[in-house]
Amino acid sequence: MKTIHYIFKNISWICLLSFVCCQASAQDDNKWLEEKWNASVNLRHVDYEEMFEKAAHKDKDISLLLRLLVLVEYCRAYGMDSLTVANADLIFKIADNKHLDKGVDEYLLDIKYKLALVHNNYDKIEQMACYVDNRWQDKQKLKDKAIHWHRLAAAGKDIQPVSIQRSKNVVSMAFERDSVGHVCIRADVNETKNQRFIVDTGMMSSTIILRKYANQIGVRLLPDSTRASSAMNPGVIYNMQLGIVDSLRIDGIKFCNLPVWVSDETGEYDCMGFIGTPDLSRLEYMELSKDSIVFCYPLPEQDAEPNFTMNAGKNGERCICLPCTLDGHKSSLILDTGSNIFLLPKQYAERKDGFFAEVGGMKMWFEAGMLEHAYVPYPDSRGFWGQPLLWSFIRLCFNFRDAHVDYIRKKDVEYIEYLNKIKQ
Repeated sequence: MKTIHYIFKNISWICLLSFVCCQASAQDDNKWLEEKWNASVNLRHVDYEEMFEKAAHKDKDISLLLRLLVLVEYCRAYGMDSLTVANADLIFKIADNKHLDKGVDEYLLDIKYKLALVHNNYDKIEQMACYVDNRWQDKQKLKDKAIHWHRLAAAGKDIQPVSIQRSKNVVSMAFERDSVGHVCIRADVNETKNQRFIVDTGMMSSTIILRKYANQIGVRLLPDSTRASSAMNPGVIYNMQLGIVDSLRIDGIKFCNLPVWVSDETGEYDCMGFIGTPDLSRLEYMELSKDSIVFCYPLPEQDAEPNFTMNAGKNGERCICLPCTLDGHKSSLILDTGSNIFLLPKQYAERKDGFFAEVGGMKMWFEAGMLEHAYVPYPDSRGFWGQPLLWSFIRLCFNFRDAHVDYIRKKDVEYIEYLNKIKQ
């Protein structure tokens, strides 16, 4: 896996694929592509060594178009933004409109759009809008997106790229706890000092600032919005609008021109907002424990294989998706420091005889009735695991650049004792 991971990170691989693409023609029909595409959304469960061995031997069942779709998913899963976009562009180059039916065209454009937003690249958004204007004049849904992208690109044309300034190589902060137990840190936002933010790795859509505070501190609002459900009340739907904060400072770390979402949610949060995985991962290295968060730069020297992914399927943004086993079956979970519970699908949460789970080399036994359950809408994840996962380790050390986590373990018996206390 490590060999494949670093091949993808080498730009010469993209150049080679470009040459191959120019020599090949797509031979798939829509039905075949739809079947393969539906299978590809579960890529976190694919044996990549086996898949690319087949690709190397030009197996007839692995088409050129499918290989590129797999590459898009792979690069996206490990946070390789530039390679994700490059492979998406290759697909648009070699495939005719017929082969981009079944939503593949819209899916790839949305990926490019979201990555452009992460990096404040509004010129790319304008280029995408023009591309849609020229290629998909007969698709009203894409035409409507292009109209919106033109408007957003015009509003963001003077916004500079995101930058990070560091006055310290190591920043260590003790967690505070709000009234309901969320882990929080303090930050300065647009020169407004000492504001509390929940550290929420389950938040996949960048930093969120509550509307009442955004109006006070001068967040620059942009014409883009989305709908989301409330974390405290899942049945409540509210609006979020894209904005830019000039600066967000966490001790010795300063983000400049940071894209955020301004939320209309009115829940009883004792904070200005939430800092999610997309912005935590910008800092490249992070250590989490039940009591503190540590950021280091440059990265500690290590030669480690990637062992977690940074994406939650086609409906999710950037997150920490950890491999695990549930009841003996390989699966994955999303680390969610914004929650103090485990959230698993109904078939696990209602198991009458309980089951074993294993993550980071530690086995845990869950008895019936110990877990919350709900529908988890990500095809490559089987649940959200909250702060108790932090409590079970001394610390978790995340290298986002290389997608590697080190689990510093406590004795397993300590965690079993903790689970028994919950049960009582």
